[in-house]
Amino acid sequence: MVKRTKSAKEVWFFLVKLAYGLLALPFLLFVAVIYTFMSFDSGLGSQQNNAIILTSIVWAAVLIPVGVFFLSAFNKRRLLRVITNDIKNQDYFMPEHGYEMFHEGDGKYLGIDIKRGTILYVHRIRKGEVDVVGLDMNDWTNREVEGKMFRLYTKLPELPRIEIATPWAQRWFDTLGSMEFKQYQPAMPFSEYVDIHREQLERENHIAIPRLA
Repeated sequence: MVKRTKSAKEVWFFLVKLAYGLLALPFLLFVAVIYTFMSFDSGLGSQQNNAIILTSIVWAAVLIPVGVFFLSAFNKRRLLRVITNDIKNQDYFMPEHGYEMFHEGDGKYLGIDIKRGTILYVHRIRKGEVDVVGLDMNDWTNREVEGKMFRLYTKLPELPRIEIATPWAQRWFDTLGSMEFKQYQPAMPFSEYVDIHREQLERENHIAIPRLA
């Protein structure tokens, strides 16, 4: 079974990144600016070369982690886009504007097709492991909104709750309430349709997609 909660190592790594972003990065940026001005001060004489070297080191300490962060966010966004584009189909899942949300920071996507009664949830659990879950109207039990957080409770023991932050949380809550009274008749259950694409998605994106009951 896939462990969806963060391990102790992952928690510590997250805390280190958080501390760097909140504490170290502003300090290093301040120091980098000071050293940059110093490196152009010809009055330093022989110390000017040392100032230039130190400036380069400090700027590297600022720019390299920031570059890694943006690259990671870009890769998460690209993966979510590739997976959702592969799943989208006129007969099964094609959400309208305002009924899908990409949250690259958490590596999550949630989309609701109000015409076909299908829901797609994608979550990059960690590098190489991604949940790709297709739900029909009969596959969830409850829903709730807390501020901008939308939660959907499923019938899947391995994944009893999915959630994502979206400015449309209340709208989604209300829309699903209306959809409960409609009858949808897809050619096959959406979960089966998603499962058909599993091996292709795993192969093309070099990921493992957990199988859910």
